[in-house]
Amino acid sequence: MSASRGDNLGQLLILKLPELRWNSSLERFLRRLLPGGIVIGAALADGPGSTHEFLLKVAGAVPTVPFLAIEEEGGARDPLRAFLAPLPSPRAAAKKGLADVSRLGEFAGAALQLLGFNTNLAPVLDLASPSPGKPSETRGFSPNPHQVAQCGAVFLRGLERHNILPCGKHFPGLGSAPYSSATELPVVAKSMAELWREDLVPYRALLTRLPLVLVSPAAYKAYDFDLPQSACVSPKVVGGLLRVKLGYNGAAIACGLESQAVRGTLELGEAAVHALHAGCDVLLLEQAEAAEVVYEALRTAFESGRLRSDRIEQALKRIQLAKKGLKPPRGRLSKGPMDRIISEFKDFSRQFSPGELNNG
Repeated sequence: MSASRGDNLGQLLILKLPELRWNSSLERFLRRLLPGGIVIGAALADGPGSTHEFLLKVAGAVPTVPFLAIEEEGGARDPLRAFLAPLPSPRAAAKKGLADVSRLGEFAGAALQLLGFNTNLAPVLDLASPSPGKPSETRGFSPNPHQVAQCGAVFLRGLERHNILPCGKHFPGLGSAPYSSATELPVVAKSMAELWREDLVPYRALLTRLPLVLVSPAAYKAYDFDLPQSACVSPKVVGGLLRVKLGYNGAAIACGLESQAVRGTLELGEAAVHALHAGCDVLLLEQAEAAEVVYEALRTAFESGRLRSDRIEQALKRIQLAKKGLKPPRGRLSKGPMDRIISEFKDFSRQFSPGELNNG
């Protein structure tokens, strides 16, 4: 297929699946759009064997190895706890020291590799909020940016040892974003200088090791003061800060475009085009219908010349670079290694209190 004809537009899409159920509708969708990947957003309630079989079918439905992703952070964002002992939140692991953060990444990587995943939408590189009860209080490793960078580095090492692609999030930092409703765009009020010496420290340290970066859905006054807009569609945040100032050439992922709060007055398809123009390469969507809308919008924009072939080619090259060396899952799930992982998870979990295992 030729990227110059727009045949590979599906590679720019990742679909989040709300259930782990293979059916003819999903198969037709995958074979028609040929998306760049999927994210499992469902509970893995049917066990490791069913998860492995599902990923085999997804990989077999598309000609290019897809991102087979999940969000395994530990704490409340711990889908593996459906059949493995729970993992601690990033904050709880960091409080015990870098060795435990390393084990968190190591165990997550080993389990995901065995199941057939190749991508983890983690680690969270947001600074932990000092406000009790706020999600970033436990999802972030620490309020200290240098400690976040250190923890992120050892967590990455654990994933890398098992050939799991990491994805740093949420660029340029979401820890200080205030609470907002589902219809309200969160706005980060920090100055450029504050972001540089605080939230951006982990990215400045780790970007060269991150094949994927998830861009924040929040707006940043320091970059879009007059007209606050989500970082996902902001040329100043993605194109200026991430690409030019920080020199990042990996694949940037836009998320949350289905939300009216994130895309503002833009229609979904138009928001997707804006995200690509801003410098994002991948569009993460949570509904198949939304993915269809976005796919058609990208095709229309490409055919009309509003979305230039060189921008698509650039995004595809970044995606291909991120996928370099990825292999699809094969064969049957091995009982021996699975039993060993079950035992290792139990031993690790025993060190933490229920609160440290369940918060996040």
